[in-house]
Amino acid sequence: MDASKYIYLDIKIENHRLGRIVIELFKDKAPKATYNFYHLCKGDKQIDGKQLTLKNNIFHRVFKNFMIQAGDIVYGSIPTDGNVTTELNKETLGKGGCSIYSKKWPLSCENTGIDNETSSAVSGNFEDENTGEFTSSMLVAMANAGTKDTNSSQFFITTYPSPHLNGKHSVFGKVIHGKCVVRNIESVDVDKSDGVPLKNVIIEDCGEWNESMDIPFYNGCNDTIGGDIYEEYPIDETRIKEDDFNEAYRISDIIKNSGSLLFKKRDYENSIFKYLKAVRYVNEYIPDLDMDKENHIKFFNLKVKIYLNICFCFFNLKDFNNAIKYSAYILELDETVNDMDLAKAYSRRGNSYYAQKKYELALKDYKNCKIKNPDDKVVDQKIETAEKLLIKEKEKSKRNLAKFFD
Repeated sequence: MDASKYIYLDIKIENHRLGRIVIELFKDKAPKATYNFYHLCKGDKQIDGKQLTLKNNIFHRVFKNFMIQAGDIVYGSIPTDGNVTTELNKETLGKGGCSIYSKKWPLSCENTGIDNETSSAVSGNFEDENTGEFTSSMLVAMANAGTKDTNSSQFFITTYPSPHLNGKHSVFGKVIHGKCVVRNIESVDVDKSDGVPLKNVIIEDCGEWNESMDIPFYNGCNDTIGGDIYEEYPIDETRIKEDDFNEAYRISDIIKNSGSLLFKKRDYENSIFKYLKAVRYVNEYIPDLDMDKENHIKFFNLKVKIYLNICFCFFNLKDFNNAIKYSAYILELDETVNDMDLAKAYSRRGNSYYAQKKYELALKDYKNCKIKNPDDKVVDQKIETAEKLLIKEKEKSKRNLAKFFD
């Protein structure tokens, strides 16, 4: 048995693509599990005329700060000619599985008349391997029936250290790329009673991966411009030591500047992705004010500037509602924002209201901008223009109203 060292899973939520997860297989430590998983991803095995594949399979259990689970290829796959919104049978979902070691396809509960509440349709169980410790996130392991040597096709990826699983599951790999995709899956809305996602999280494609292949990510930007080589989510970034605020700030600033370089290229969408990533780092590492006032203020001021930049990006994309939302974040912050940044926030929200022809709201923001920055001559012109347009609107309303009394 000689499985490839790397496997990829391309993930989408119904019709919305998330990106690619790349898994390194522990061939030496778990040869049977890796060989099984490799061929399930390749889809090159059949039993009783049925293809054994993870393609079109869904993640049927998702628990925040614990794990995401897929691999029920009996009950948990979307038909190839089916709709991506197809609702699978929750009574049987998660109760099936078939490994490449099986001699036959599992009998379905429907065909046997067995009670769906207690039965399962699993075949090809194989023995446990490398039942190690779950000391970190992004480990890939076999799901089982809760007893020894009951591995088939279901697997899970940890999203948080899970020591209660130690010695109970075969660990056969780890995620090396696309951790951000795992985090996106972890954050989907689920049925709180059983962890089933409300929208189908689908393995759109899967197979063997090598380093000449891309690692697409659609909910973020993996461009390393400006030196951003850091994980999308700070929880997965291992280069920052605990309480190393200087390093955390330096990296947050690098990510923010990466967004600004993309902004200069007028790549506003990817710029927003970078700025939102920077906000995640700031929120993760900003110390409490009473614990470290100096660093708290540094991180807080950086966050304000990032929000201002996000607002500007949305304005350039003509997404005025989001531009208004992010400027409002700044204006509604509990802590003190300096007058120049407040002036920018009022100005950018005012510009967005103006673009929506909400001249009264725009005028109010322009006047507040003037209060915060009295030397701003540009806002004087904006105030004058908005006042003239408001007068025209009122005159037009009077004329229209007068027509009803003619």
